[in-house]
This record gives sequence, structure tokens and C-alpha cells, in this order.
Amino acid sequence: MTRRAARHLLGMLIAAVGLVAGLPAPAAAAPSGEVTIGLAAEPNTFDPHLTVGRNTQIFIVNVYDGLTARDAKGNLVPALATSWKRLNPTTWQFTLRKGVKFHNGDDFNADSVKFTLDRAIDPETKATIISELSTITRTEIVDPYTVNVITKSPDFLLPVRLGELFGLMLSPKHTKAAGKQTIATKPNGTGPFKLVAWTKNERMVLEANEQYWRGAPKVKRIVVRPILEDAARIAALQAGEVDMIAPVPHVRIADLKRNEKLVIKTIPAPRIFHVTIDVRKPPFDNVKVRQALNYAVDVNAILKSLYFGYGTRLATVVDKGALGYDPGVQPYPYDPKKARALLAEAGFPNGFETEFDSFTGSIADHSKPAEAIVGYLEKVGLKIKQNVFEFSAFGPRRVQNRTAPLFIYSIGNAYLEPSWVIRWLTQGGLGMHYKNARLDQMLTRIEATDDPQKRAPLYSEVQKLIKDEAPFIFLFQADAVFGMSTRIDYSPRPDETQWLYPLGLKG
Repeated sequence: MTRRAARHLLGMLIAAVGLVAGLPAPAAAAPSGEVTIGLAAEPNTFDPHLTVGRNTQIFIVNVYDGLTARDAKGNLVPALATSWKRLNPTTWQFTLRKGVKFHNGDDFNADSVKFTLDRAIDPETKATIISELSTITRTEIVDPYTVNVITKSPDFLLPVRLGELFGLMLSPKHTKAAGKQTIATKPNGTGPFKLVAWTKNERMVLEANEQYWRGAPKVKRIVVRPILEDAARIAALQAGEVDMIAPVPHVRIADLKRNEKLVIKTIPAPRIFHVTIDVRKPPFDNVKVRQALNYAVDVNAILKSLYFGYGTRLATVVDKGALGYDPGVQPYPYDPKKARALLAEAGFPNGFETEFDSFTGSIADHSKPAEAIVGYLEKVGLKIKQNVFEFSAFGPRRVQNRTAPLFIYSIGNAYLEPSWVIRWLTQGGLGMHYKNARLDQMLTRIEATDDPQKRAPLYSEVQKLIKDEAPFIFLFQADAVFGMSTRIDYSPRPDETQWLYPLGLKG
């Protein structure tokens, strides 16, 4: 081993020991340089309890930390909590990291956790993320760096819930003094960056937190510009006005890859596209009809024509990166003849009339795949009235259960856990009305199993049941696409989070 390699190994060992012991990481090189990023949307708020939409939730973690986090491969790892364990079915105990400070110098400790979680579940807060934390009944301080979180019923996902999307920690002193309106635009987290300027709809400026407990970020200053139009965002990258953009439309990948000044990176995102079927209403209460719809749609052709192959065909609503994904459960093949036969067996040899909802203006394009799906369904005899809404109009219709019998949607599997997605998709509201007692029993058994290695194989039977029941037209997960200049060193994460801490400059 060379002397340089030995020093590198020693440094890694020191860092690892520091993380295990809950100590701050050794000082890193001082951050330097500036990077400008063009995004399709900016956060609606930096109040972690009042976020609306995934675009906000996947970004504000750059200013805050959760008790847990994800690593580059999507594994759950310690963050502001160094460890956690279940004391009994409804009590999780978290041991907190010492020596962490908020941007204004306030200490992070058990008071911070209790204040944050109490605030999140307080009806007065009107937290928009309450559905993700509603299992919590109270938080008890054991000592300054140990807390117990008590849930109404066993919640095996609590450590994940208290991660980077829904478990971002606040300073009690600062939050009480500043108030809701102030922290919405002037946040005070423990995260790797401080928000130092924000002109809404124009630009925000993040500055490196050089005292960050993981070590200082590599880049000193990040400027974020919201650029809504795809063409304008790409033009800004090509002109060198911005260093990185997301998302990049799949149709532009090949063209941009030919530009030697740019790098295009793709990664499978856990966003599951599907068509929800209202199983309460005839003829969709007939499983043969639902299976016919799955045989009728050539999903592989849609992936090829609209996503240029940058996506993965799914057999169910379990994405390929999720725990327990079973590749042995194969998707319905495209077989319009089989679809017509099933419709005839169900009593609809000439098809039937129905409506199909889609929308524009959300985190991903849903209108173009919807148009293609409607085309395939019409080929097997369905007569469809297609409704296209702006997402701002479609969302309230969904909340009021006023959706058409068929509507396209996508859900990001924020927990990388099938149980969470399936529970969400079978909640009995928001236009999703499929229920199955056997499925509930299977999920309950899985949720009582803390060990992921033991949970994983139990999901195979779940996937087989869902495929056979066909409460959805199963579609695909599309790759997330990032465009960046060659001077940028950045690898996107597989969970949609725009985590900028590892971002660096080459050379």
C-alpha cells in the first residue's frame, strides 16, 4: 500500500468512527465556486409542515435534516438520529446526534425533536403532511439526546417517516420567535445549505453551511432559477446560463447527448404510473373487464415512443427498486385479441362507453401517455370521452371523489416500500376504491415484520394477487433525467430527492 493510499484509508476510518459515535465529521476542504441550477418548479414554502407537492418536499432537505436519511443507493441511514430501535409495538426510541447546531447557532437536541413532532401533529398547525405523521400520538424526552416516539398502532415505517421528506427538524426557540410566515421564506435548519436570498419566481441563493455536521459541502454557493418551460430550460443549459437542469424531456435526450459540452444522466425514479379503475362501478366491478384493459394497452410501445426506452415496464404498482420487487411476476402482454375475448366473456362483445381523466402541469407528463392509452382502449371497442384538466383543477376533483371511472396518475414511492404505496392506492378515497380483505391481511403481516430481509419475500404473493385482481392498468416507471455541463460532478439519487450536498465542480 502506498503512503497516499494509507492516508486515504486512515481518513475514511476516522470519518466512519466519527459517524458511528455520533460525532461531527472531520473538517473538509473549504467550499468554493458557484453553480446555477434550472428547475421546473421552485418550493412553495420552506416550512416543512406546510409543503404542497413533491417538488417542494424533494428540495427543502438541502436546508434541513431529518432523523434519518437515504444514501446514494437509497438505503436508510442515520442522520440527526445515530440509531433507533423499537422498544415495544408502539414505541420507537431514537438516539440523537450530539454537537449539531442550527444555522443560527441553536443546539439540536431532544427538545427540537419533541417540538417539531408536537407542532406537526397539532391541529392548529394545519400540517399538509399530517397524513404521513398521523400515527404519532406523542413524543417523550428520555434525556437530552434520547426521545421515545409513541404511535397509535404499530408503525414499522416510522424511522422512514422521520426522514428527509416528512421528518425535517426545527429549532423550538427560533420557530416560536419567528412564526409561520417567516420560516416559510427564511428557514433555519441544520442542513448543508443556508437560504440567504429568495426572490420568488426568479431565483434563490443557497450558501454552504461550513459548520455542517457531515462536513462542509463542496460548493460555496448555489443559485436556483425556476424555468418552467422545457425548451427554455434546455436553451439555458445549452447557452451556459445554467450548469444543471431537471427534468429533461425524454425526447431531447439523444439530441443533448451529442453535445460534447454536456452530460446527461438518467436514473430509474420510483414514480409509478398507472390508470386507476373505479372498481365500484359496472362494468369495472368485473375482474375480466379489468384484465381486458391490461391486455389492451401496449405499454412497451408507449415506453418506446414517448420515453425512448428510458423507463421500466411494471407488472403491478411495485417499482423495480422497491423492497421485495419480484421480477418473476410478469406484466400483462399486449394482446388485443385476448382483451376482446375477455370483454365478450364479461358480456361486452362490442365494448362500452366510459370516461377517462388526465391532466397537465404536475411533476411529470401524464397527458401524452393518457392519450396513447385511450387510443389502445378504443381499438378493442371502448368508446371513451377523454377529459384533460390542469392539475390545479384535477386535484380538487380527486379529493372530492369526482374522477372519471378511469384516470391516469403516478405516485412516487417515497418510502421505497411497497406496503406504503399499496396502502395509499387502496385507501378508499381520492378516487381509489379497491379493497381486498386478503390483501389487507398480507400487508398487516408484512408491516409487523421489522427486518427488511424477512419482509422482502412476503411481497411476492402481494404482487401476484394485485396483478390477478387488476384494480389498475399497470404501466411503468420512467427514468428521471438530469442535464449538466461537463464541469459538474453530480450523481442523482434513486428516490427523486434533489440532494445537492454531494454536488461538486470538476478540476
